[in-house]
Amino acid sequence: MTHHEPRHGAPTDLSTVTTSASRRYRGVGVLALASVVAVTTTACGAITEALQDRSSGHTRAFSYDSGASGKAADVLPSWVPDGAADVRGVFRTTGDEVILTMDAALADLPAECAAVDADHPLVAKPARDGLTVDDYRVDATLKAAWWPSGQELDSTRVCGGWWVGAQDGALFAFTPELKAVKVEEQPDPSDAPA
Repeated sequence: MTHHEPRHGAPTDLSTVTTSASRRYRGVGVLALASVVAVTTTACGAITEALQDRSSGHTRAFSYDSGASGKAADVLPSWVPDGAADVRGVFRTTGDEVILTMDAALADLPAECAAVDADHPLVAKPARDGLTVDDYRVDATLKAAWWPSGQELDSTRVCGGWWVGAQDGALFAFTPELKAVKVEEQPDPSDAPA
């Protein structure tokens, strides 16, 4: 290894030497760090918002003019008849439960919807690994002015994980809630739009 002597007038402490190349790399490093901080801050903000939304325990309502429009928005399950009208639903942002109503008849349901019997009982169908039927409630915990109390237990069809029944020219559908999910206070359903 060849040892070079510093030139006359050049500093002997090389840690104080800043070349244009090292300034350029330091500038790139500062920009990269700033980008990481900006992305992390933005991502953390979005993650924090999502967690606050999910942990606040509130419910959300939705409605569609038809089954077809709700399915086009990827909100309604495939079994909902395209011609169903006045489709309304409520779901909990922290759980699995959903209640739905729509103007449609049992005859409008597809063949995949089986009659409730010993082979197709009213039980939860866990969609995630590690969950069992015993992890779910059987009674609706969500409220809406249009949801008759106990309607979920009057269901006569099973459409995938949904319990579906009819009453007074309307279909009502329900997916059970996990027992581990906290059931929060909800606004009085009579105050919500029908």
